[in-house]
Amino acid sequence: MFKKTYNKHLPFIKKNWEGNPVDIKNKYVNLDGASERTFAEMLKWQRSRKESKLIKRKQFTNVEVLKNEDFIADAKDGVTWLGHCTFLFSINGKKIITDPLLYSLPLVKRYTKLPCAIIALKNIDYILLSHNHRDHCDKKSLTRLCKLNPKAIILTSLGLDPQLRNWRITNKIQEAGWYQTYHTQEQFNIHYLPAKHWARRNLRDLNTMLWGSFMIETPNGNYYFGADSGIGNHFTEIGELFPSIDYCFMGIGAYEPNWFMKTSHTSPQDAAQAFAMLGAKKMIPMHYGTFDLSDEPMQEPLEKIIAMNNKNILPVKIGEKLFF
Repeated sequence: MFKKTYNKHLPFIKKNWEGNPVDIKNKYVNLDGASERTFAEMLKWQRSRKESKLIKRKQFTNVEVLKNEDFIADAKDGVTWLGHCTFLFSINGKKIITDPLLYSLPLVKRYTKLPCAIIALKNIDYILLSHNHRDHCDKKSLTRLCKLNPKAIILTSLGLDPQLRNWRITNKIQEAGWYQTYHTQEQFNIHYLPAKHWARRNLRDLNTMLWGSFMIETPNGNYYFGADSGIGNHFTEIGELFPSIDYCFMGIGAYEPNWFMKTSHTSPQDAAQAFAMLGAKKMIPMHYGTFDLSDEPMQEPLEKIIAMNNKNILPVKIGEKLFF
């Protein structure tokens, strides 16, 4: 059975694009090389973590949380960080949430609290799910959020619908391939775009579901949510497709050891490079400070970003609304 490489009901924004590439095993692939690691490489990393554990004994999160619920009802265009890669956008009176992760993960402590009560997260119109990794597609968070927002439409990647239906989520779902535009009937467009990453939920489903990033294209500005990605040529291409990107949201954590993480995540230095490749005006860092997912101390990503002294890179506090 051939894999679905695009949604036949959605338009493409890239000329001559015929759908996502797949390999000889009928699995999705990146535009420029694999990101996934072998079991042997994973074992090598885990065996080498003793040194990093000693360094991290005194680690702490340096992300500040502002207890606040006002941003939920505020209709002015802007965005509020809820931690990790979860943002609540307000665009033209509509609410859009990205990769909702509202709890701790199994066996992984959450170091930052939400700025608001989960029950306050209502009247959400769209839920953007970039890919099926547990820190981006969390069953507990999604089932709770969908119960609070039964009319919210889930915009996601090819192959994720069966997983969500298995969790008894009944919300409308649209799947897209890269360079496709979702049907929203709004005064803005949401496009699904490439990322350099991979997807796996269980032992036997490696890259059977697609991964990617999002562009929210509005009359007043363009906002690029980079999700999880290693540095890659897709950033240049996205910048060419959208020559005016007002804000890009880029991961800066989970980058050590470099040999293991580089193809999947951007370090602060890689994120700054991707920012330049996109040609965006401002960058909002994410994917740091909430969960300990790799070998660098939790406070290091933000320290490195601040040390760059780039006035166009804007770290935000959790619960702080940034107005567009």
